[in-house]
Amino acid sequence: MTKRLIDVDNAKLTTVRDLLGTTTLKATVDSAFDEFLALVARRRALLAEQGAVPPELAGSDARQAAWG
Repeated sequence: MTKRLIDVDNAKLTTVRDLLGTTTLKATVDSAFDEFLALVARRRALLAEQGAVPPELAGSDARQAAWG
């Protein structure tokens, strides 16, 4: 694990903390990363069910066609 110094938008932090039910900055960031990774996995699974391969979706036309 690496310690990092970053600027954080306090309004966004508060909103995300409330949505995730976390109490610390570390827990909020970890949970947000987990949620994002799960979202990406779900998107990839949905695209795979439709026969779309993510690299093929680089262009906006291909993305539009994949989502109907």
